[in-house]
Amino acid sequence: VTLAELDQLVERTRDIGELENVYALTPMQKGMLFHSLMDAASGAYFEQTTFDLRGRFQADIFQDSLNHLAQRHEIFRANFISGWQDEPVQVIFRRKDVGFSYEDLRHLDDQERDAYVKEFIRQDKAAGFDLSRDALMRVAILRTGDEDYYFVWSSHHILMDGWCVALVTDEVFEAYFAAVEHREPKLALVTPYSQYIEWLEAQDVEAAASYWKD
Repeated sequence: VTLAELDQLVERTRDIGELENVYALTPMQKGMLFHSLMDAASGAYFEQTTFDLRGRFQADIFQDSLNHLAQRHEIFRANFISGWQDEPVQVIFRRKDVGFSYEDLRHLDDQERDAYVKEFIRQDKAAGFDLSRDALMRVAILRTGDEDYYFVWSSHHILMDGWCVALVTDEVFEAYFAAVEHREPKLALVTPYSQYIEWLEAQDVEAAASYWKD
Protein backbone atom coordinates (compact mmCIF):
# COMPACT_ATOMS: atom_id res chain seq x y z
CA VAL A 1 0.00 0.00 0.00
CA THR A 2 1.46 3.35 -1.06
CA LEU A 3 1.17 6.51 1.01
CA ALA A 4 -1.32 7.95 -1.47
CA GLU A 5 -3.45 4.80 -1.29
CA LEU A 6 -3.24 4.83 2.49
CA ASP A 7 -4.45 8.44 2.56
CA GLN A 8 -7.47 7.41 0.49
CA LEU A 9 -8.20 4.57 2.87
CA VAL A 10 -7.88 6.84 5.91
CA GLU A 11 -10.36 9.26 4.35
CA ARG A 12 -12.77 6.44 3.52
CA THR A 13 -12.79 5.09 7.08
CA ARG A 14 -12.42 8.38 8.98
CA ASP A 15 -15.92 8.23 10.46
CA ILE A 16 -15.29 4.71 11.84
CA GLY A 17 -12.06 5.37 13.71
CA GLU A 18 -8.31 5.84 13.60
CA LEU A 19 -6.36 3.28 11.57
CA GLU A 20 -3.75 1.12 13.25
CA ASN A 21 -2.85 -1.32 10.48
CA VAL A 22 -3.85 -2.49 7.01
CA TYR A 23 -3.07 -5.88 5.54
CA ALA A 24 -4.24 -8.52 3.10
CA LEU A 25 -6.85 -11.22 3.65
CA THR A 26 -6.07 -14.91 3.81
CA PRO A 27 -7.44 -17.00 0.92
CA MET A 28 -10.12 -18.34 3.30
CA GLN A 29 -11.15 -14.82 4.28
CA LYS A 30 -11.28 -13.75 0.63
CA GLY A 31 -13.69 -16.58 -0.10
CA MET A 32 -15.91 -15.66 2.82
CA LEU A 33 -15.90 -11.99 1.84
CA PHE A 34 -16.79 -12.84 -1.76
CA HIS A 35 -19.74 -15.05 -0.83
CA SER A 36 -20.94 -12.61 1.85
CA LEU A 37 -21.02 -9.79 -0.70
CA MET A 38 -22.64 -11.97 -3.35
CA ASP A 39 -25.53 -12.94 -1.06
CA ALA A 40 -25.57 -10.79 2.06
CA ALA A 41 -28.97 -12.13 3.12
CA SER A 42 -27.94 -15.78 3.15
CA GLY A 43 -26.43 -15.70 6.65
CA ALA A 44 -24.01 -18.44 5.57
CA TYR A 45 -21.13 -17.13 7.67
CA PHE A 46 -23.18 -15.74 10.55
CA GLU A 47 -22.32 -17.52 13.81
CA GLN A 48 -24.62 -17.25 16.81
CA THR A 49 -24.16 -18.89 20.20
CA THR A 50 -26.74 -18.68 22.99
CA PHE A 51 -26.46 -19.73 26.62
CA ASP A 52 -27.91 -19.06 30.07
CA LEU A 53 -26.06 -17.65 33.05
CA ARG A 54 -27.35 -17.85 36.61
CA GLY A 55 -25.93 -15.88 39.51
CA ARG A 56 -24.91 -12.38 40.50
CA PHE A 57 -23.77 -10.50 37.42
CA GLN A 58 -22.57 -6.98 36.56
CA ALA A 59 -23.26 -6.22 32.91
CA ASP A 60 -21.18 -3.02 32.82
CA ILE A 61 -18.05 -4.86 33.96
CA PHE A 62 -18.73 -7.57 31.40
CA GLN A 63 -18.93 -4.95 28.64
CA ASP A 64 -15.54 -3.62 29.75
CA SER A 65 -14.19 -7.18 29.57
CA LEU A 66 -15.41 -7.53 25.98
CA ASN A 67 -13.63 -4.35 25.00
CA HIS A 68 -10.51 -5.55 26.81
CA LEU A 69 -10.64 -8.58 24.51
CA ALA A 70 -10.84 -6.33 21.45
CA GLN A 71 -7.85 -4.29 22.55
CA ARG A 72 -5.77 -7.46 23.04
CA HIS A 73 -6.72 -9.07 19.73
CA GLU A 74 -6.56 -6.88 16.65
CA ILE A 75 -8.85 -9.17 14.62
CA PHE A 76 -11.80 -7.96 16.73
CA ARG A 77 -11.05 -4.38 15.65
CA ALA A 78 -11.12 -5.28 11.96
CA ASN A 79 -13.31 -4.31 9.06
CA PHE A 80 -13.03 -5.61 5.52
CA ILE A 81 -12.87 -3.17 2.64
CA SER A 82 -13.62 -4.34 -0.90
CA GLY A 83 -13.82 -2.39 -4.13
CA TRP A 84 -10.64 -0.52 -3.24
CA GLN A 85 -7.56 -0.85 -5.46
CA ASP A 86 -7.05 -4.37 -6.83
CA GLU A 87 -7.44 -6.46 -3.67
CA PRO A 88 -9.68 -6.35 -0.59
CA VAL A 89 -7.95 -5.40 2.65
CA GLN A 90 -8.62 -5.79 6.34
CA VAL A 91 -8.36 -2.55 8.25
CA ILE A 92 -7.48 -2.59 11.94
CA PHE A 93 -8.64 0.35 14.04
CA ARG A 94 -6.84 1.54 17.16
CA ARG A 95 -10.12 1.40 19.04
CA LYS A 96 -13.26 -0.48 18.08
CA ASP A 97 -15.58 -1.74 20.78
CA VAL A 98 -17.37 -5.07 20.61
CA GLY A 99 -21.08 -4.65 19.93
CA PHE A 100 -23.05 -4.81 23.19
CA SER A 101 -26.65 -4.47 24.33
CA TYR A 102 -28.48 -5.20 27.58
CA GLU A 103 -32.21 -5.49 28.18
CA ASP A 104 -34.17 -6.24 31.34
CA LEU A 105 -37.15 -8.48 30.57
CA ARG A 106 -38.28 -9.13 34.13
CA HIS A 107 -41.49 -7.13 33.59
CA LEU A 108 -42.72 -9.73 31.05
CA ASP A 109 -44.55 -12.91 31.97
CA ASP A 110 -43.04 -16.27 30.99
CA GLN A 111 -44.90 -16.57 27.68
CA GLU A 112 -44.16 -12.99 26.64
CA ARG A 113 -40.50 -13.34 27.63
CA ASP A 114 -40.03 -16.57 25.67
CA ALA A 115 -41.62 -15.02 22.60
CA TYR A 116 -39.46 -11.89 22.94
CA VAL A 117 -36.24 -13.92 23.22
CA LYS A 118 -37.14 -16.05 20.21
CA GLU A 119 -37.89 -12.98 18.09
CA PHE A 120 -34.73 -11.23 19.31
CA ILE A 121 -32.61 -14.18 18.15
CA ARG A 122 -34.33 -14.16 14.75
CA GLN A 123 -33.85 -10.42 14.27
CA ASP A 124 -30.23 -10.56 15.40
CA LYS A 125 -29.45 -13.14 12.73
CA ALA A 126 -31.48 -11.28 10.08
CA ALA A 127 -29.49 -8.10 10.80
CA GLY A 128 -26.24 -9.86 9.89
CA PHE A 129 -23.09 -7.75 9.60
CA ASP A 130 -21.85 -5.01 7.31
CA LEU A 131 -18.26 -6.23 6.98
CA SER A 132 -17.01 -2.78 6.00
CA ARG A 133 -18.37 -0.89 9.03
CA ASP A 134 -19.93 -2.92 11.83
CA ALA A 135 -18.37 -4.37 14.94
CA LEU A 136 -18.11 -7.95 13.65
CA MET A 137 -18.76 -9.49 17.04
CA ARG A 138 -21.63 -8.47 19.28
CA VAL A 139 -23.10 -9.71 22.54
CA ALA A 140 -26.64 -9.14 23.76
CA ILE A 141 -27.61 -9.91 27.35
CA LEU A 142 -31.28 -10.37 28.15
CA ARG A 143 -32.08 -10.38 31.85
CA THR A 144 -34.84 -12.90 32.41
CA GLY A 145 -34.86 -13.08 36.23
CA ASP A 146 -33.27 -11.59 39.33
CA GLU A 147 -30.23 -13.84 38.81
CA ASP A 148 -30.96 -15.22 35.34
CA TYR A 149 -29.44 -13.94 32.11
CA TYR A 150 -29.66 -15.09 28.51
CA PHE A 151 -26.69 -14.43 26.22
CA VAL A 152 -26.87 -14.04 22.45
CA TRP A 153 -23.26 -14.00 21.20
CA SER A 154 -22.91 -13.37 17.46
CA SER A 155 -19.92 -13.00 15.16
CA HIS A 156 -18.93 -13.34 11.54
CA HIS A 157 -16.94 -16.40 10.54
CA ILE A 158 -14.38 -14.16 8.81
CA LEU A 159 -13.08 -13.29 12.31
CA MET A 160 -13.01 -16.71 13.94
CA ASP A 161 -14.34 -20.24 13.68
CA GLY A 162 -16.32 -22.37 16.09
CA TRP A 163 -13.18 -23.70 17.78
CA CYS A 164 -12.40 -20.15 18.92
CA VAL A 165 -15.70 -19.54 20.71
CA ALA A 166 -14.70 -21.35 23.91
CA LEU A 167 -11.28 -19.65 23.92
CA VAL A 168 -12.84 -16.22 23.50
CA THR A 169 -15.55 -16.70 26.11
CA ASP A 170 -12.98 -18.08 28.58
CA GLU A 171 -10.81 -15.00 28.11
CA VAL A 172 -13.70 -12.57 28.49
CA PHE A 173 -14.94 -14.22 31.68
CA GLU A 174 -11.40 -14.36 33.10
CA ALA A 175 -11.13 -10.60 32.55
CA TYR A 176 -14.59 -10.17 34.08
CA PHE A 177 -13.87 -12.17 37.24
CA ALA A 178 -10.48 -10.47 37.59
CA ALA A 179 -12.19 -7.06 37.57
CA VAL A 180 -14.81 -8.21 40.07
CA GLU A 181 -12.07 -9.62 42.35
CA HIS A 182 -9.81 -6.55 41.89
CA ARG A 183 -6.88 -8.52 40.44
CA GLU A 184 -4.97 -8.73 37.19
CA PRO A 185 -6.42 -11.23 34.68
CA LYS A 186 -4.33 -14.33 33.97
CA LEU A 187 -4.11 -14.28 30.20
CA ALA A 188 -1.69 -15.76 27.69
CA LEU A 189 0.52 -13.59 25.52
CA VAL A 190 -1.07 -12.52 22.25
CA THR A 191 0.37 -13.27 18.83
CA PRO A 192 -0.97 -10.63 16.42
CA TYR A 193 -2.95 -12.03 13.49
CA SER A 194 -0.85 -9.84 11.21
CA GLN A 195 2.14 -12.13 11.89
CA TYR A 196 0.24 -15.01 10.29
CA ILE A 197 -0.57 -12.81 7.27
CA GLU A 198 3.15 -11.93 6.95
CA TRP A 199 4.13 -15.62 7.16
CA LEU A 200 1.49 -16.55 4.58
CA GLU A 201 2.67 -13.92 2.11
CA ALA A 202 6.27 -15.14 2.47
CA GLN A 203 5.41 -18.67 1.33
CA ASP A 204 6.36 -20.04 -2.10
CA VAL A 205 2.93 -20.50 -3.71
CA GLU A 206 4.24 -22.56 -6.64
CA ALA A 207 6.12 -24.92 -4.31
CA ALA A 208 3.02 -25.33 -2.14
CA ALA A 209 0.84 -26.08 -5.18
CA SER A 210 3.38 -28.62 -6.41
CA TYR A 211 3.47 -30.31 -3.00
CA TRP A 212 -0.29 -30.80 -2.89
CA LYS A 213 -0.46 -31.94 -6.51
CA ASP A 214 2.17 -34.58 -5.71
